[in-house]
Amino acid sequence: MNNSEPSFGNSSDYAYWRTCSQTLTPCDLCSQAGQGQNVNMGNRSKTILGLVTLGFWMTACGNDRREYFYQTVADADKAGEITRGWLPDDLIPGNSRDIHLAEELSPSKEWCAFEFLPSDAEILRKNLKSIDSLPSSVRQVRSPGASWWPEVLTGNLDAGKINKAGFQLYVVERPANDVNMGIYLFALDWSKGRGFFYWTYKP
Repeated sequence: MNNSEPSFGNSSDYAYWRTCSQTLTPCDLCSQAGQGQNVNMGNRSKTILGLVTLGFWMTACGNDRREYFYQTVADADKAGEITRGWLPDDLIPGNSRDIHLAEELSPSKEWCAFEFLPSDAEILRKNLKSIDSLPSSVRQVRSPGASWWPEVLTGNLDAGKINKAGFQLYVVERPANDVNMGIYLFALDWSKGRGFFYWTYKP
């Protein structure tokens, strides 16, 4: 979300802040922000001016869900989302924009929204498997608590209602690590160039 992160003058400063966000817990940041303390970012520091600039961390205290917004895939890549595996660049077209991510570390789950160009539709289609019925592991999706996530993709999912809302459903299954499988549930609105995916471990 646009107001989820502090505004920096250049990408280098942003990279330092993003690194910090990966090394300090949300509650550490909330506590320091509330006290107007400096948050150390390697050899730099940025003064956290108040709870407004880091307001999204407040909702994370008590859990480990983090929310981010990127205008482009390149911006997400610079922040390390592809390297850490949160943004699957082999599934998401490189020209995708307005990328929202909600990441939960334990247990690992992810919600993502993005916009894509009509010319990139084939890139999506070739990697995704169309489904008529939902696999058991993605029949129920907890809300990420974000306004950008569609209500129809929350709770006990109904494939018929999702289709009526303009979305086509797809899945991708792949190893999450040496032991576990992971599953992506994609919901794509081809006419409006909007895409969403939910990721979780497959039992």
